[in-house]
Amino acid sequence: MSINLIPNLFKNSRISIGKQQFYNATKNSNNNSKRKNASVAVILRVDSKYNDIFNHCSFKCICNSKRNDHKEKCINTFIQSLINHKDQSNNNNNNNSLLSKNDNYIPLELLYLKRFSRNGNNGEVCFPGGKIELNETEQEAAERETLEEVSIDLKVTNNFTLIGQLDDKFTYDQIGVHSFIYLQLCKETPKIILSPNELVDYGWVNLDYILNSRESENKNKNKNKNKNKNSDAMNKIQFTTVSEITISKSLKSNYLLRKICDHLYVPYLMLPIVSNYQFRLWGLTLDITSDLLKRLTGSSPIPSARAINNSLLLYITRNPYKSLFIFSTTFLSVLISTLLYLK
Repeated sequence: MSINLIPNLFKNSRISIGKQQFYNATKNSNNNSKRKNASVAVILRVDSKYNDIFNHCSFKCICNSKRNDHKEKCINTFIQSLINHKDQSNNNNNNNSLLSKNDNYIPLELLYLKRFSRNGNNGEVCFPGGKIELNETEQEAAERETLEEVSIDLKVTNNFTLIGQLDDKFTYDQIGVHSFIYLQLCKETPKIILSPNELVDYGWVNLDYILNSRESENKNKNKNKNKNKNSDAMNKIQFTTVSEITISKSLKSNYLLRKICDHLYVPYLMLPIVSNYQFRLWGLTLDITSDLLKRLTGSSPIPSARAINNSLLLYITRNPYKSLFIFSTTFLSVLISTLLYLK
């Protein structure tokens, strides 16, 4: 997946000026609802193997932006400059086999983090981000959390630019999550310093790895549920139950919901990150990644939870309290009707 697809992100996810103004105008409103929401930063960069290209061209803003939201023409000019100078990098590189001969192909990488967990390897794979604080916008929260968690300042205008925003998502704990896409414009990624007691590791993954992943040939989900985690196949989309993979407190503590989740399957993908920890991509982070691929290429190899599960079970899991209310009122209605009939 090449950087020349970035214009697709502008087209499919660019935040309009009107919406930006709306964010600023409502900055101090709806604070109670915002406290239940979170924001994440989806950070893209040129594959580090191609960093020599930046020796021949560096980002120069032509839109006079004072913030990190450079105009589309400005970024597209920079991307075309990278592509034009790729041949020079190929000629000067001592290991040309590392670089693709495709003139327009400059692959992209995506940053993933591994959260701390008292259960060792069970910490979630995630993007930089966290809950929205009072008196800040969704975008400001994503940038603040990124600075706090990995020491990357997304506001530095010559280092990063905001590309757009993906669809809002909801966790199994019903927390709304806003996702903002950023592109690194500089050659070297600023030094990443992980927030202690929050994160344990990080890694960059070439998007081609995810785009070229395919469902495991073993379609028997019941076997996958209890298999040894060390046998997870790389570059293969696997399946497991929600109760097996989740660390959600509300799902773990609710007996009925946990039993339902024993029969609710979700896809996951092992990421090729060299680490002492497993990077098992699933759930919200996988969903956001899939959305990103769709905006870039028009499709994603990752199946949705809806496509592999009973719709009723999926609805109950995502709307437990509403489902309980519907079930209770329906049961009472039937009970009252039966009693009236018996009279």
